[in-house]
Amino acid sequence: MSELAQKPTAPDLLAYLSLTGENYPVEQAQEAIDVALFSQASVCVVDPYTPPLREAALRRGARILSARGAPLGAMDLGEYGASPLIRWDALIEEHEAAYRTGAFS
Repeated sequence: MSELAQKPTAPDLLAYLSLTGENYPVEQAQEAIDVALFSQASVCVVDPYTPPLREAALRRGARILSARGAPLGAMDLGEYGASPLIRWDALIEEHEAAYRTGAFS
C-alpha cells in the first residue's frame, strides 16, 4: 500500500520555494495552492492523497506564483528579449500519471 501524505498548504508552498511570509504575501501563496489543488483534483484521483500528488501540487503552485510576474505568458529577459513560459511540466505529468482519470464522452 502506498504511503499517505497531507495536502500542501500555503506555508508548505513558501517553504518549497524557500520564501517566507515576510518576503512573499501568504495570501498569494494560499490562492496559488488552492488553485493547484483544485486543478489537480479535476484531473486526478486524489483519495488517497500520496507523496507524488503532494509534490505535483507544490510544483503546480510554484508555476502559478511564477506566472504572476508574466501574465502574457512570456518573461522579459532584458537584452536577450522575451522568453515564453513553458506550459507543461514533465515532473507534474510524471508524478500524477498513475492518478490521472480517463476522459469520458
